[in-house]
Amino acid sequence: MASGQRIRGATLLEVLVAMSLVTVVAAIVWQAGSLTARLRVRAAATALVSDLRAAQALAMAERRSGRAHGLQFEPGSDRYFIVVRDDSTTTQSRLRRLPDGVRVTYARFGGAVPTAALFNGVSLFGAPSGGGTVTLANGQARWCVRLLPATGRIRVAAVGCP
Repeated sequence: MASGQRIRGATLLEVLVAMSLVTVVAAIVWQAGSLTARLRVRAAATALVSDLRAAQALAMAERRSGRAHGLQFEPGSDRYFIVVRDDSTTTQSRLRRLPDGVRVTYARFGGAVPTAALFNGVSLFGAPSGGGTVTLANGQARWCVRLLPATGRIRVAAVGCP
């Protein structure tokens, strides 16, 4: 090697700093994806609560004993239906699609149709035909919406989901 030439390359410290920066950027990108999944599930749970309250309000406004308003779920799917039930006939009035990646993983309610939350409006508080739970998930992110049987109140939580 000639006396005036320098050896070009990176020192160990420079390599470690570069690897650390790459690791930090990768962690931020990974967390952003996880955050997006959680936000999508939370948005879907909020819309679901809104639809449950609207069905309850319609049932209480009508106050017809043979008629019920509610939501019908399909576990494993990315949608649910807003339904009207007259005696034993159920009519789907509207389809609701969940955000990308969000699925209904569990739905169980009391009453004649175990995957439907129905309100008939004859009870004083707009109580449903039976209480139950719907679980929405996107990867590891889970939110459950619980409908209380006696009062029709709705609780949303990210823990204890079936």
